Amino acid sequence: MLKGKTIIVGVTGGIAAYKACEVVSRLKKLNADVWVVMTREAAQLVGPLTFRTLSGNSVISDLFANELSSLPVPHITLAKKADLILIAPCTANVIGKIAHGIADDALTTTVMASTAKKIIAPAMNCEMWRNPIVTKNVDELRVAGCEFIGPVEGRLACGDDDVGRMAEPGEIVAQVLSSTVAQQDLKDKRILVTAGGTREAIDPVRYITNHSSGKMGYALAQVARERGADVTLISAPTNLSAPLDIKPIRVQSAEEMLEAVLAHYDQTDVVIMAAAVADYRPKIKDQKSKIKGKVDINLKLKPTKDILKTVAKQKDRVEKVLVGFALETEDLIKNAKKKLKEKDLDLIVANGPETFDGDKIKFSLIDKKGKVKKFPQQTKNQAAQTILDRLVATM
Repeated sequence: MLKGKTIIVGVTGGIAAYKACEVVSRLKKLNADVWVVMTREAAQLVGPLTFRTLSGNSVISDLFANELSSLPVPHITLAKKADLILIAPCTANVIGKIAHGIADDALTTTVMASTAKKIIAPAMNCEMWRNPIVTKNVDELRVAGCEFIGPVEGRLACGDDDVGRMAEPGEIVAQVLSSTVAQQDLKDKRILVTAGGTREAIDPVRYITNHSSGKMGYALAQVARERGADVTLISAPTNLSAPLDIKPIRVQSAEEMLEAVLAHYDQTDVVIMAAAVADYRPKIKDQKSKIKGKVDINLKLKPTKDILKTVAKQKDRVEKVLVGFALETEDLIKNAKKKLKEKDLDLIVANGPETFDGDKIKFSLIDKKGKVKKFPQQTKNQAAQTILDRLVATM
């Protein structure tokens, strides 16, 4: 996919430098011509030999090194060759240097000399990331056209659980693909995606939910973003990292999800309801229920509001494209067609429960005319591409 593309991977002195090895490896497997440029600090964490072996090219950390004789004026030669510059990880120090035009080493000099698109994957302590100076520098680089991916939340090297981790290598490579070769057939389209399984509270401690992992919705959001869409992701609880540069709107219940969908509906061209929304919710008790002995408990449930049906009744419905999901344990196609008609959908994805929480999905697509097309089991990322291909055809 990246054959013929030259990508410079800048590696700076963050502990996440070891993850850059996987980034380089993945880019090479996609047939990119990869050149690694390291700061002196990065070379203290990962040996240049590792990157030279993975990339198949010389590693640049000193512009005056003898082994670079094949690259006259290395930073200019590489800058002209590059289709994209990726800096992963990127420290607060290097963000600041680039933002203020400082070019005092091999990496910053190469960045300054290149007109190629630049992607930055920050990694640093949470308080460094929140520092107003860093925030200002990041904003300036965004204005200058740099793309950012991450940082994400998780356990940091200092022991804190907070924002600051470098985005995962797979997500970074997906961003590279999006910026270099991905088709942009959804550019200027505003797509709202819901994901995850809602939680309906029983009391302040307990809740009822379902087995949804949110993986299908997150895959749809990521692929839509890769294809140029402006994506709003409304997410019920999941264990997933935010895809690409999307910041999910976090909700818990079906009611909260409905409110979030309606709040963003007017600014949306397409609504994809991939979330597993509860059909019923219990009456919430103010205090934790006390259970004495082993006795049966009866929960009184009442229906939640139907989000898709509510959206379909909006006055500008004809200007929107609505996509729903139907997970059925019996009569899959029959029940999916019924849901398609009742909720006035343009497209529905029908699947069984066997891959509800998995990484793969076997599904069928049914369009507004009732035409059914079945697809074999595939990864949810592949399925997202297939669904969006069909979506584009309906627009």
